[in-house]
Amino acid sequence: MNKFVLYFCLTLLYLGLSKSLAPTEFGISYISNKEGLSKLLPGAPLSAILIDRHSTGFLIKTYYHKYKIVYGFQTFVDIIVRTSPALDAEFAPFLGMSIFRRYRNDGTETYTPLPPGSIFIGDKNFGRWINNKGKDQWRFFRTYRQIPVYLKWEDYNPTKDEFSAIKIHESENRPYYGKNKLFGLDGKITKKSFPDYYKRTKKQNINFKTFFKNYLKENFI
Repeated sequence: MNKFVLYFCLTLLYLGLSKSLAPTEFGISYISNKEGLSKLLPGAPLSAILIDRHSTGFLIKTYYHKYKIVYGFQTFVDIIVRTSPALDAEFAPFLGMSIFRRYRNDGTETYTPLPPGSIFIGDKNFGRWINNKGKDQWRFFRTYRQIPVYLKWEDYNPTKDEFSAIKIHESENRPYYGKNKLFGLDGKITKKSFPDYYKRTKKQNINFKTFFKNYLKENFI
């Protein structure tokens, strides 16, 4: 019985510490759904790209997302927001992808997960189509040559066919991971662009029962 009481008390203590030792939430905005990004982000054109996910706490978890906000006519900014468990689960497959966009001409907003920076492809303000070995590929003007660097495109060279696929998926609200699945959680380019995320998530998850069994054995038995 004494061991059970001790186990229960340690559980309560650990749950309290899990919250009290979590990173401060002061000044961090909270969004419960994807529409919350629209209220949080002013300006256009812009593309909000999910570049990291993280949670704190052991049983009572707090979820955080990090976004890179790439604007057309200014540099990017990184923001961290606190999210609901449901939103974190919904966005889990879309790491490295554009989650939210706002277009410049009419302020249209879309939330279909697409390759990062898809909002700039085909926009004559930012670049033009170049014929390369029989394929029309998108090239940014020199003034905006840093945009693909911000987007971590690596060797991604979107073609007109790719652009057509992007627009079809956007109109049908279906996620598009790029040809041969380059982006998203399992995407080749995403894995190359965010190695720290994959190293962190590969760490073995702590089993609650094993944790306290070992703790009791090492300290009280």
